Amino acid sequence: MGAIGEKPPFRTGDAILHKPSGETWVCAWAAPVTGYLSWLGWPPNGEALIADCELVRAATDEEHRKWLGELKRSARSDAGRALRLSGDPNISSESEINK
Repeated sequence: MGAIGEKPPFRTGDAILHKPSGETWVCAWAAPVTGYLSWLGWPPNGEALIADCELVRAATDEEHRKWLGELKRSARSDAGRALRLSGDPNISSESEINK
């Protein structure tokens, strides 16, 4: 597990490989303090160990903001968590993700 304030290894919209399953997912959020991340898709709100995943392709800033906007509009219970963990200094409020 990471330290408080540690930058997440993945951000919303990154393509990540979940090594145990061999599946490639789109990251919803990653929390170094807990050592867990979540993916976009089915089943929603699932979690996996960050240590079990590796980056396949980093999201562009535009893709990152698009996915944050999709999360905000979704019914996911962890949408706020994704926004808080985004680590994007250009997003100062939730209204910024709709650009």
